[in-house]
Amino acid sequence: MKKVLGSFLILAFQLSFAQSVRNVGSFTSLKVYNKLNITLIPSNENKVETETEDADVETINKNGELKIKLSPAKILQGGTISVKVYYQKINDIQASQGSTITSTDEMETSMLSLTSNEGSKIDMNVDAEKLNVKTNSGGEVKVSGKADNQDIVVNSGGKYYGQNAVSKNTSVTANAGGFAEVYVKDSVKATTRAGGIIDIYGDPDDRKVKNVIGGKINFK
Repeated sequence: MKKVLGSFLILAFQLSFAQSVRNVGSFTSLKVYNKLNITLIPSNENKVETETEDADVETINKNGELKIKLSPAKILQGGTISVKVYYQKINDIQASQGSTITSTDEMETSMLSLTSNEGSKIDMNVDAEKLNVKTNSGGEVKVSGKADNQDIVVNSGGKYYGQNAVSKNTSVTANAGGFAEVYVKDSVKATTRAGGIIDIYGDPDDRKVKNVIGGKINFK
C-alpha cells in the first residue's frame, strides 16, 4: 500500500510540474508586466516555466513578441511569482509595472534593446555589437560585459548602471533626474537636461558634452 501511495505521489508531482511548463513558440521580443520575477535561460527551445498554477500566468505570443503577465485574479501577487523563460534568441526586452528580469548566462547578440519602466529592474550580462537602453519613471537597468556601441536614454528618475559594460562608442542622455554611468574607451556624446547626472568611466579621447537646464556630467 505504501509503495502504491508513494508511486501515486510521485506521479502527481510529475503531472503538476508538467502543467507548469508551457511551449510558447518562436519569439525575439519579450515584454513583462505585473511585478513578475523573470529569469532568462538560453536553450534550444522556447518555453515558459512557472512555479505556480499554470492559469495564474498569461503568455501571449503575437508575431514573435511574447508578453507575460498575471491573470486579473492574481494581479496583486506579482512580487511573489517567479517565471523561467527559456529562449533561443532575444533582441528586445521590456520590463514594466515593477517587474524584474535577470539572466543566468551572458547574452551574445549583434543587437539588444533593453527598456525598463515604472520601477522595474533589468540585470544582464551581455556581449553585443549594439546595445540600446531606455529607462523611464524610476526604472533601472544594470549591464555588465561589453557592447561595442551603446545608445543610452534615462528619463524621469530612471537609472542605468553600466560601469562594468565596456563600450567603444556611447551616446548617453539623462533627462529629468535620470542617472547613467557608462564605461567608454573611444568616443562619448553625453547630454543632460533638467537635473540629469552622467558619470563617465574609461577616459575616452573624443568627448562631446552638453548641459541643458542643469545637470552634471562627470569624467571619473
